[in-house]
Amino acid sequence: MVPRRHFLAATGVFASGLGAAAIGRAADGAAPESSVLTLQIPRTNGSIEPRRSITSSKLGWSYEIDIALPESYRRSKDRKYPVLWVTDGPQMFNLAVGITGGLAVGEQAPEVIVVAVGCPVEDGALDWIRRRNIEFVPPGAEYYWDGPQGDMFKRLLGGRKQPKGQADDFLAFLIDIVRPALAADYRMAEDHALFGHSGGGLFTCYALFARPDGFSRYIIGSPSLNAVDRACFKLEQSYAATHKDLPASVFFGAGEKEVSDPGLAAWGILSSEALMAETLKLRQYPSLKLATRIFPGKDHLTVIPDILGEGIRTVWADKTKTT
Repeated sequence: MVPRRHFLAATGVFASGLGAAAIGRAADGAAPESSVLTLQIPRTNGSIEPRRSITSSKLGWSYEIDIALPESYRRSKDRKYPVLWVTDGPQMFNLAVGITGGLAVGEQAPEVIVVAVGCPVEDGALDWIRRRNIEFVPPGAEYYWDGPQGDMFKRLLGGRKQPKGQADDFLAFLIDIVRPALAADYRMAEDHALFGHSGGGLFTCYALFARPDGFSRYIIGSPSLNAVDRACFKLEQSYAATHKDLPASVFFGAGEKEVSDPGLAAWGILSSEALMAETLKLRQYPSLKLATRIFPGKDHLTVIPDILGEGIRTVWADKTKTT
């Protein structure tokens, strides 16, 4: 196994309660109270596993797979852990590991295994962008949509045709290929969450209806839900026509400033996300846990840590001691 990498998070924990008292007494030269002697400093140390590469035969390219195990994994030999699946892996992995470790220290979320999947860094930015426009996009004949937002977006892209979406193939790759391969080596609980932002948010929302049994928790960040002639809305409508319940915990998040950026407004990120959240609320699914947050002062990029952190806390609220 590769050497451990150490992550710092939740630093406020170190200066609160008994910890602050102990620091103060030590500074005054006083002996610490006996109860403080047994107090362990919280740790967010995780174990980064060797990177893997797995090829999708349907998509025709390989994926970089990064895995982080929680601090207690090596000690708790019989314990199984929830799994956070992260799209855009190379871009989001370190952030996800840091946030999950910090939240676990503060008992704001359970310890989880982080699995990040994405385009290998060495393939370059252009290939990463090209692949995202295929693997995150639902299948459909028309990429654009009607209305002023669709017209603006078509102008921004010069009306050019987009490649055929293969979100179904990417979803099947994650659930049917990658998951069994990793489950053979790691103690994974039957408790899987999926996180995606922007195009990854579109994919995560699509996964909610395309294979609702694939994950039980969804963190959907700044999704472009109008894409492919509003494919997610059509799929949601089909699902509602044949189902009376949607047993899932779903978190929608976006940044306030995304509505004022012309390019992002063309995607209809805030409006489409709000409409999807409202639609799901009105379905009155008895087992659906739904939350939506618009983060003040945040744009499409600066909002990512907020969405991921609040999303993890929200979708796993039933697994923490603070609930």
